[in-house]
Amino acid sequence: MARLKLTKSVIDDLPVPDKGRVTYWDTELKGFCIRVSQTAKTYYAKKRVAGKPQWVKIGEHGPFTPDKARKEALKTLSELIKGVDVNKKKAQDRVRGTTLKQAIAEYFTSRPKLRESTKRTYKCLLDEWLPDWMEKPLEEISKTDVAKRHLKIASQRSAVTANNVMRTFRAIYNHAQEISEGALPENPTKRLYHTRQWFQVGRRQTLIKEHELKAWYDAVKEYSNPVAIDALVLLLLTGCREQEILTLQWEDVDMKGKTFTIRAEIAKNHREHILPMSKAVFDIFNGRLALKENAYVFPGQGGKGNLKELKRAVEAVIEKSEINFCIHDLRRTFTSIAEQEVSYAFLKRLLNHYTGNDVTAGYLVISTEQLRLPMQRITNRIMKATRTKWTRGKVIPFRK
Repeated sequence: MARLKLTKSVIDDLPVPDKGRVTYWDTELKGFCIRVSQTAKTYYAKKRVAGKPQWVKIGEHGPFTPDKARKEALKTLSELIKGVDVNKKKAQDRVRGTTLKQAIAEYFTSRPKLRESTKRTYKCLLDEWLPDWMEKPLEEISKTDVAKRHLKIASQRSAVTANNVMRTFRAIYNHAQEISEGALPENPTKRLYHTRQWFQVGRRQTLIKEHELKAWYDAVKEYSNPVAIDALVLLLLTGCREQEILTLQWEDVDMKGKTFTIRAEIAKNHREHILPMSKAVFDIFNGRLALKENAYVFPGQGGKGNLKELKRAVEAVIEKSEINFCIHDLRRTFTSIAEQEVSYAFLKRLLNHYTGNDVTAGYLVISTEQLRLPMQRITNRIMKATRTKWTRGKVIPFRK
């Protein structure tokens, strides 16, 4: 155990080890040392507390002089003697100053499996509705702040948006609170629970009615972007989610086997999903292949990356057809038609729904090939609706 009087000249001359680090103890203050590695010379204070050694980093040599580091180490050792967990206290102090912006970044870093689309959604919600909170320390965001902002968002946009913003904020605050070791106060969104302020919003049940599909399809076909046209029709014919289709790459498409694969990292339940192509779906893929621009089935503007969203296309189709719908309505429309054509087991498999506690469903192993005929039946019914003009039935008078 090397002991030296730690002065600037002595520390400057300490050799750098080939590997690991070497500790040099100060002869003037017990428990004060410097540890030398290949990258830095760092001051530490060490004290055994409750039978366990506590190492507390003081700072690096350079920004800290030996005298300044020794004074800081003396304060630290005094706190350790009193039983204070200095490292925990330092961690808590750091978290107390964490702003919402920093907490969001930390939350995303800690969840590498979180989809990029989810991150974008969270960030857009918070940037739009909580911009004045971004540089504010989390501990300064009060329950009253949360309650007032929740009501304000509902009045300016909708109850759904208000709930989504605060649920997102709640998740980020909970994560920061967990790593703060108790430094942050209770999550302020709990006020919404205790005062019953959360809005009761039922699950959206909207879809495109079967007799509306002709007008919807005609409006889609008149849209200016052929990539968006094919994407919208494919969403209707497969029941897939928007990002599952827009991020589809050609390496996930088997034109010979007439199947395509939704990757596990894209699928909502993180389970790979292989679907067969009906004849109309195959035609869409074949047309896209003839116009292939890059690795994505649905390329972005100028052939760069993939098409990011279909918002403009949806707005244009709504204006043209006068049928109000959102992207997820296409999945609900597919499901509504499919349940009239195929069994429940086939429907769950087509939608890639998790069987959960359904023991019987867990024993059903339905292959991709077994889905081909059910998928074709669903497509036939949808395509028939898009080609057939809906008219009122013939009126037959009662007999006298």
